[in-house]
Amino acid sequence: MQLDTPTLFACLTVAGFAGSAILLLFYRFWPVKSLAGSRSLALWAAGLFLAGCGTLLIGLRGTIPDGLSIIGANFLIILAIGLRRAGLAVLLGLRGHLWVFAIVATGWLVMCLFPPFLDSFLFRVNYVQSCLILGGLWMAAMVFFENTDKLHSARLLGMTILVECAAFAWFMLNQNLLQFPTFLSAFPEGFMTVYLVVLLFSTVMTIVLPPSMLVEKSRELSREENARNDVTGLSTRGAFCDDAQAWIRENRENGSGYSLILFDLDELKTVGEKYSPAMSDALLQLFARILKDTVGETAVAGHIGKNEFAVFLPETDHERTRLTAQSLCRQFGLGCEEASAGKLMISVSVGFVTASAVTRLGRVMETAERGLEKAGRQGKAQIVAVDLTTSGSARNSAWKPAFTTQHKNAA
Repeated sequence: MQLDTPTLFACLTVAGFAGSAILLLFYRFWPVKSLAGSRSLALWAAGLFLAGCGTLLIGLRGTIPDGLSIIGANFLIILAIGLRRAGLAVLLGLRGHLWVFAIVATGWLVMCLFPPFLDSFLFRVNYVQSCLILGGLWMAAMVFFENTDKLHSARLLGMTILVECAAFAWFMLNQNLLQFPTFLSAFPEGFMTVYLVVLLFSTVMTIVLPPSMLVEKSRELSREENARNDVTGLSTRGAFCDDAQAWIRENRENGSGYSLILFDLDELKTVGEKYSPAMSDALLQLFARILKDTVGETAVAGHIGKNEFAVFLPETDHERTRLTAQSLCRQFGLGCEEASAGKLMISVSVGFVTASAVTRLGRVMETAERGLEKAGRQGKAQIVAVDLTTSGSARNSAWKPAFTTQHKNAA
């Protein structure tokens, strides 16, 4: 196939129609459907379809009336960029603002009522290409500055759109310098070949990337759902460690410290067997609610095992950590007693570690787990504390009774 402007223009036209059909087929067979995804792909497909119609009418210039090949074609192309922008906005959770492009397209129709404007190829090129450039820059700004989900495919789309904007600017620059009287006179020129090649590339990319964004967003939502425990809504073990490790990486150089508290709800299995699994789930939810209400926004709370919870406390010393652990145990004990009218006496075993940010989280987690095991061996309802030096070795170990409805004087 010869790489000439008529061939490239034909490919560009076909790409618009084919892209529209591909996006609709993708959504038809994509198993994870959503309202935002449906609207986004529908708008993007409509934009590609209108762009295909516009390029088809331009390709027929000289054989059909100018009202269609000039006025109608560019009207559709301006609306097409608006539909693409609206489709992107919906997927990013932003407003479509399609009315802006409707006004710009209407402005094009109004300008074409004036013969000096309609008869000037230069004026028409500057109007349409400026609209396309500004619309593209608006889209690029959205994906670079308002992409709250940090979608990699959206960033790639933004770079593709910037390349497309560069092609529009290239065409407009050449027309302003060379000032061809008509589109047909400019069509065989070398700069037009470059222009069409870039547009064809960007069109193909804008067919591939919107579905990629939808797939990436679906995977991100699935990952977030898997990062939460189904019963308590707290972070699972992996997500908890990721969040804690992120803070440690950021503060490793400034000498900050942190504490890690592990909780084990004593004899929760017995409660489930004696009453019902729903009762044990209710106790888990009660403890999770107390954690959320108590530890503060800077802390990280997680449900890391069947009966185990963890709290990561940034910049918290030994004494404050101990008081936090006792307060949580006290609130849970009283909450159980109140909810069951005094029938349930549930205690909590605790192991906690205070360490420097240079100490590996894995080392701290292992030490806290040993403290938790020691609390269980000492009769449960105990708080066992271990301090670690900057080198990661255990410095001291101590234990205190945790609050329990069975030992209210420990509060």
